[in-house]
Amino acid sequence: MTLNKYLVASAAVLLLTSCYRDIDLDNGKKNEGKDLLTLNSMVCADSAIKVAATRTFFFNDKNTHEAKDFVKGLEIELSVNGEPRGTMQFDDASSLYVSPVTVYTGDVVEISTTYHGQSVTACDSVPAPVTIESVTVKRDGPMSIYTDNDYLYTYYITFTDRASAADYYFLQWDITDRRHDEPMGERVFSKEYVFNALANDVHATLPGWKPYSYSGLPFSDKGIDGQRHTIMVQEIVQDIRHHYSQMNRRIMLYTISKSYYDYLFSILLNKNDGSGIKGGLIDLGIADPVKVFSNINGGVGMLGCYTVSTAVIDVYKAIGQTPK
Repeated sequence: MTLNKYLVASAAVLLLTSCYRDIDLDNGKKNEGKDLLTLNSMVCADSAIKVAATRTFFFNDKNTHEAKDFVKGLEIELSVNGEPRGTMQFDDASSLYVSPVTVYTGDVVEISTTYHGQSVTACDSVPAPVTIESVTVKRDGPMSIYTDNDYLYTYYITFTDRASAADYYFLQWDITDRRHDEPMGERVFSKEYVFNALANDVHATLPGWKPYSYSGLPFSDKGIDGQRHTIMVQEIVQDIRHHYSQMNRRIMLYTISKSYYDYLFSILLNKNDGSGIKGGLIDLGIADPVKVFSNINGGVGMLGCYTVSTAVIDVYKAIGQTPK
C-alpha cells in the first residue's frame, strides 16, 4: 500500500514538471496583433464624452512601454442616435479626445475612425437609471474576526429593478472624507444573493471563486427582475484604536450597459490572485486565460455606458458612535 502511494505521488510530480517548457515569446509576435488602435471610453448620462486612444504593445516588451502610447491626429467621428455630432478634438492637457456633446438616458452612442487604413468603430446605449430608495445600517461587535475588537457593519440598500428587461449593475461604497471619517474597512459581498448569483456564473470558468473585491462588484438582475430588492453587504472595521469624529459612507449604484457588464465579467474571469481554483491552475500552466471582452470593431478596448445613483449615510447619526 505504501509503495502504491509512493508511485502515485511520483507520477503526479512527473506529470506537473512535464508541463514546463521554454518559450521564445518574440516568435509569438504577429503582424495582426501589433500596433492595434485601442479605444476606451466610459460614457455617463448627462455628461460630455471623452475617448482615450492608445496603441497596443507586445507583452514581452512591456518594460519599454511604461507610459501609455497615446495616438494623436485621429479623426474620431461621434454619432448619437444615428445622427452625426461632429469630430472629437484632441486635448493636449488630458491626452483625450473630447466632445462637448451631452448624452442622455436611452441615447445610442457611436464612435468611428480610421487607423492605418482600417475602420475602427464602437457602439453602446446609455441605460435607464435605477434610484437608490433607502440605505440603513446596523452594527455588531466588538467581536473576534481578525482581532478581538472588530466591528461588523451591515448595510441594507433598497432599489427597484425594471420589469421585463435585462439590467446590469455595479455596486460600490466608500468613505466621504479621508480626514475625518472612520477608515474604510474590508467590504464583504458574500452574504448577498445577487453576488452569489454572479459567483455561480463565474464558477463555470473559475471554480471556487468567491464574491470579493477591494472596491465593488458587478451584478445582473437575474432572479430579481422587476422586483424591489434590498442588497445586504457588510464592512469589517478592525480594532478601533482612535475615536473618529464621523463615519459617512457614500453608496454608488451604477446601472451599466450589457457591454460594460460583459467587460467587467471577463476581468473577473482573469483573476489570478488565488481567490479561486483557477488562480493556482494558471500558475501551473494548466488553465488558459480568458479573452477580455471588447466591443471595438477593428481594434481593441471598451466603449461602455452607465448612469449612477448616489446616497450618503451618516452611520454615527443612524446608530451612534463606535464604542471606545
